[in-house]
Amino acid sequence: MGNPFHTDYPSMSGGKEEGSLSPKLARHRPAYKGISRIDSEESHTHGWYVRIRRDGKVKSRFFSDRKYGGVAKALMKARRHYKQEMKRLIKDTLGEVPKKLPERVIVTRNRHNNTGVIGVQRVERENPGGSVYRAFRVCWTDDNGKARTRFFSINKMGEKEAFKQACQHRREKLLEK
Repeated sequence: MGNPFHTDYPSMSGGKEEGSLSPKLARHRPAYKGISRIDSEESHTHGWYVRIRRDGKVKSRFFSDRKYGGVAKALMKARRHYKQEMKRLIKDTLGEVPKKLPERVIVTRNRHNNTGVIGVQRVERENPGGSVYRAFRVCWTDDNGKARTRFFSINKMGEKEAFKQACQHRREKLLEK
C-alpha cells in the first residue's frame, strides 16, 4: 500500500471530489496560516502541526490523522484550534475580536518598542531649520499587504493626546477587516 497522503490534501474550497484537490491543484496546496503538514514514513508520523507565537514564545500542537480520523478531520480540528487560539490572542491584545480574523501575523511583544504599544512608536527628528519634530508613528498593514504609517504630532496635540489618538488609530486599523 502506498502513501495515501502524497496528494490528497483536503480542500476547503472544493476540488473535483469532496475533500480532495485535483492533481493539478495538489502541487499547489493551499497554505493554511500557522498550520503545516507533517508526513514522515520513517517515524510513522502523519498529521497537522499548529504553531502560534505569543509573547515571544511558540505554542504548538500536533493533530494526528490516526487520532482524529483522517487527513480532513485532523485538518478541521487543527484549523479550529488555530482559530480559537488566535481569537484568544487578539482579544488579549486588542480587547475585542474582529468579525474576520486577520491573515497577517499579530505581534504581541517587541523588544525595540519604546511606548509599550505594538505598532506605535515615539519618534523625534531634527528638521533642516533646527526645530525638533516629535510625533507618534503608527504602523499597520492594509488589506493588500502594504505597510502603512501615520504620524500624530506631539507638537500640535500634546504628548498625551497624540499618544491616545495613535493608539486608537492602530486599534481601529487592526480591527478593520
